Order: sequence, then structure tokens, then C-alpha cells
Amino acid sequence: MNKQSLVYRSARAVYRFFRSELYFGVVHLPIGRAKHKAVLAKSVRNDSHTYTCFYRSPMQMEALVGPVVEGLQRKGVRALTIHVFAGSNGGEAYTIASELLHRRPELEFTIRASDLHPHMVEQAGRASYTLQEITQGVSVPEEFIARTFDRDGDRYVVRPHIKQRVSFEQADLLSEQLPQQFPPADLVFAQNVLFHLPPPLARQAFGNILRVLKPHARIFLDGMELDMRVELTQRAGLKPLDYKVRQIYGYSRRHIPENWWDYYYGNEPYSVFSTDRLARYCTIFECTGAGA
Repeated sequence: MNKQSLVYRSARAVYRFFRSELYFGVVHLPIGRAKHKAVLAKSVRNDSHTYTCFYRSPMQMEALVGPVVEGLQRKGVRALTIHVFAGSNGGEAYTIASELLHRRPELEFTIRASDLHPHMVEQAGRASYTLQEITQGVSVPEEFIARTFDRDGDRYVVRPHIKQRVSFEQADLLSEQLPQQFPPADLVFAQNVLFHLPPPLARQAFGNILRVLKPHARIFLDGMELDMRVELTQRAGLKPLDYKVRQIYGYSRRHIPENWWDYYYGNEPYSVFSTDRLARYCTIFECTGAGA
């Protein structure tokens, strides 16, 4: 790389830093928050949204096989029971199973995954995908694909030893019967679903999810309005996991436009000046039994 190209790239990096970190992350943040609240107050939510992909959050998986599993083992848990809500076509559940089998082979676990939409449950149970369905525009490592799928023509079929760890069923997060359908679990995933519900229904769903957590459980909770997440997790006595919070949160926003305030799902940039930044931007929480 010649000197002129290096200077240009350095200048672009400085420009991006000032634009994203200082202007949108500091100067414009109070204005953006006010605009976003106005959007949230009048927006129509899309509860039929079923987007997902495999290997959606690599650093969340790093946290899962590291401090999350280690914390549960310190509590004496040897066989994990895992619930994955709003599981769409199965991408998240199969990713969790593949990662645990690969990186924690000594660990016993079972996964019960669910979705509101029966056609998604049916697709997840087939465990057969196109490459586009696997990636959805995300850079999924070739190594992960190779150890997770067998090729069948142009289809990618989840390997049997991974598939047998996961079951799928239809479930409604708003149903009062959710705790009867799903006994308390050690680990719960409820990601990228609550911000698609109107606030009263999101609160109702969150309350139902709390009822399927064991006293020592961990919960992965991305895709939720930030003010609501701070309020409800603190009220429930959920302790944020202080592990690569900024990196995980930043990665989850990689497709959010700069004008994030115009979208009900458009969470703000990470701000080091937010006094509640750990609770605000964290996506992984531990039950402490301190909630009301």
C-alpha cells in the first residue's frame, strides 16, 4: 500500500470515528433518543417478522461457551436445559447446539425451541436449508458450516448428532400457559422478538419468560427497547454479564441505519457517557433472585 492510500484510509477511519462515535454517539444522541421515543409511541409493530440466520452473534456464542457455561457449572449444573423462544426457522437453536457440541463436548444439554408460527416450526424441524437461508447476508465461517451441515445437492442438512439435541414446537409468548408448556430452564434465549410487540404486550411476554427461568438461570435478551430492558431487568433482579458488552451490542447493530431513530427496532449507538450503560447495552443476564 502506497503512502497516499494509507493517508486516505487513515483519514476515512478518523472521519468514521468522529461521525459515528462523537456526532451520532454523543452530540446527536439526546435528539435521537427523543425522536425515537416519538416513533415508538406511534409505530405499528410487525409481530409476523421471522428473520434469523445461523451464527448470528459470534461473540454471544463466545460468551455462551465461556463465562455463561462456567457460571452455571459453578452453581452445580451439569446437564443444561435450554429454551429458545421465537426461534424462527431454527437457525439460533442449531447454532447453539453446534457450538456447545464443538466447544463444550463434555457438556450434556437439551434444547426446546419454539416459534409462534407453525410453518416456521415445520421448517425448523426439517433441518434443511439453502446457503442463502443459512447466511442471510451474515459472514458465517466455513468451518462452522462444514461441521454443522451435510450437503444434499444444493441443500444443507443439519447433521444428525446436532439435530437430535433440539426439538421444536409452537408456542405463544403471550399465553398464560407458557410456564405449563415449558418447565423452568437453566438457559433461555428470547432474542429479537420483544421489540416487535407493542409495549404492553412486550411487558406481558417478558413476564411470562421470567416464569420459565430457574433461580440460577441465564437469559439472552437482545432485540428489546433499551429503556424497557433496563427497567424490567432491574425490577426482576437480573444481573448483566459484564463480558464484551460493547462489542456484542455493536455487532448486533451492524445493519441499523445511521438514522436509527426513524425505526422502532433502531437501537441507539453505544454511549460511554450513559451512566446505566452496562444494564442498557448488555444482552446477557443472570438471575439473582433479587426481583420482586
